[in-house]
Amino acid sequence: MNIQTVKLMAFALAFLLCLGGCVSQQPSITHTHIGHVMTGWANTPDKRGLFVTAEKAAKDAQQAAVSATGKDNSLVSIKIDVARVIVGTNSDSTKNDSNKTDLKYGVYNALNGTVNHVTYAATSPDASENIKNSIKTFSTHAQVVLNRCDLIQALGEEILITSSIDEAKLLVGELVKLTDANVNGEDIDGDSVIGTIPAEYGLKQLRTQLQAMIDREIPPYRTVDTWYLFHLVRLPNGDWTFRSSSDGDNNDYTYY
Repeated sequence: MNIQTVKLMAFALAFLLCLGGCVSQQPSITHTHIGHVMTGWANTPDKRGLFVTAEKAAKDAQQAAVSATGKDNSLVSIKIDVARVIVGTNSDSTKNDSNKTDLKYGVYNALNGTVNHVTYAATSPDASENIKNSIKTFSTHAQVVLNRCDLIQALGEEILITSSIDEAKLLVGELVKLTDANVNGEDIDGDSVIGTIPAEYGLKQLRTQLQAMIDREIPPYRTVDTWYLFHLVRLPNGDWTFRSSSDGDNNDYTYY
């Protein structure tokens, strides 16, 4: 066997090994739903993960609330900033349906979608005990943020209808506290630790909880390929499967 033949065989072996490593392995249904939360979701801006979208929207709302506190702000400019807070927190009246393609994703919509998909993950046939045991606590803590979103909207609407700049400034101060709590949580019991009770939770604490759940997964969670993230469907009988868009239109299943 000459040196040229040896080189060709080595090249062929390396190619086959690379090919085998490059072929994506079909993920579990559970991990695909986690991917929708952490990596990508078809309907969100820039197709970001639902929870990542909630984090960005919360920070945008927080910044808009802080902007409304400017000492030289007029009542009009305050209301413009407050309107941004409302849009970033609760986008519209269809906030409960995270599968709508025309839904605007404020904090509420994106976090509600996160809870939905973590629930899908926990109720999938291939769900681990870790995921099953984590969903109730996560949903309880997430509800704290969802309830706070409703308070932000109610307070924001009060500011939008007031004709008093003094009242507006007073209410904006409370709005800043609420939007900051959505991002960072709040130390309600004064023990200098945020997250010791559910009422203190913000998205920062929820991310820690999500990441801890993911870190406990066996086998380990791996980032799910984009194709699988955007081609998971649910059949009428409740089963999950992956379908290519090339299969044509089919009203018997819904993309998730």
